[in-house]
Amino acid sequence: MEAPARTCIVIPTYNEKENVEAVVLAVSAVDPAFQMLFVDDSSPDGTADEVRRMAASHANVHLLVREGKMGIGSAHMDGFRHAMDELGAQVLVEMDSDLQHPPAKVPELVSALGRGYDVAVASRKVEGGGTTNWSLWRRAVSRGANLLARGVLGLKVKDSTSGFRALSGGAAGALVEARLPTSSYSFQVASLFYLQKRGMKMTEVPFVFEPRKAGRSKMGLGEMARFFGNILKIRALGV
Repeated sequence: MEAPARTCIVIPTYNEKENVEAVVLAVSAVDPAFQMLFVDDSSPDGTADEVRRMAASHANVHLLVREGKMGIGSAHMDGFRHAMDELGAQVLVEMDSDLQHPPAKVPELVSALGRGYDVAVASRKVEGGGTTNWSLWRRAVSRGANLLARGVLGLKVKDSTSGFRALSGGAAGALVEARLPTSSYSFQVASLFYLQKRGMKMTEVPFVFEPRKAGRSKMGLGEMARFFGNILKIRALGV
């Protein structure tokens, strides 16, 4: 599939040096027209240097370095702003750097926007979607998080915690201006809540969430506790 003009995949990173090359090669193999913007929070493992190394031989690779670990939500916001203002992006894609989000699904997400949707969410919770090698505990946490988000916030999207999605320039621009009250993983839920309240059209595209290829997950018990607390905060503030 031919990529629409100026599609940019925003990839937040913190200590993901081991995954950078694999991500760049995998995305470029799907479509070399897809731009990649790595948003690195000054990773001490040299992630930014690895991105620079790949950028030297891949013109579709870009880097934005931030001073210190500032959270995945704000990384997406800074990334969207930079991609639109500096790279001329019209379509924005959120994707993790660990290949748990298959780059081969990006064209399908982008294609959904071409059918009139503002947001296309890669979903583990619709027919054809799922996870592999998840423990009962992780399945329970994911299910609980989505049930809470849908119950408390009234979200229609079944997989509201998915961090793999495509947004139109209009949707991404609205989020950049919104100044949402969270920079953690609950940003995914807050952003959908904000856009749903403003009448944005959303759809879900099934995908299978794969195990990490390298590196360590950033989702610990503390992050989970903050997530559940932030859901209640989002509801109280009404973003």
